[in-house]
Amino acid sequence: MKIQDLPMVVPVFPLEAPLLLPGTVVPFRALEPRYLSLVEDALAGDGYIGILQPMEEGMDAGDPALYTVGCLGKIGECYEDEPGELLVLAAGLIRFRVLQEVPGERGYRQAIVDYAEFLGDVAEVEEELEFSTLREMVRQRIETNRSEFDLSIMDGMAGTEIVTAIAHAISLSSAERQMLMETSHLSELEEVLLQLMMGVGGVPSFDVSSSMPS
Repeated sequence: MKIQDLPMVVPVFPLEAPLLLPGTVVPFRALEPRYLSLVEDALAGDGYIGILQPMEEGMDAGDPALYTVGCLGKIGECYEDEPGELLVLAAGLIRFRVLQEVPGERGYRQAIVDYAEFLGDVAEVEEELEFSTLREMVRQRIETNRSEFDLSIMDGMAGTEIVTAIAHAISLSSAERQMLMETSHLSELEEVLLQLMMGVGGVPSFDVSSSMPS
């Protein structure tokens, strides 16, 4: 992936959870007509979409205020889950900062973005971040709960996928999730998440099989 080939203007999809980080694949549902149009237009083009988190929880309608750092995703699988509802899988590539919003097409929002702060994302993902402390904590919790989850699945997950899975499972606020998104280097995500986990009572008593985004 060459930075110069990435779009400077991206269609914006507000997504509260799960958190899309480089090296992860997360699902989202397009329900509103404008977001169905967004997915349609993205697939007709290069497949790129900008994922930004709303600043407030539970904002399901209207045009919520969005954080200005998000992640560029590329749409992979996409199918109609229910009539008039698309289930989309997006792969996180690189983070960006919004410079300004511009008039959107067919009702959805668009933004001019800059990748300069996050040029190291691609190389760090390629280094296959391990985050061994987080993996071991999850492994121990699964064994303690005697979950039927196949631990070998976790071995094949990227480090950022482990971060996304845990962030999805614990009670982080939108501001705390955004701290993960805006961490300067992906290699620092483990340390930041461990600090956040201390604030919400540590590793939750969860069944990872139901907590990991699917």
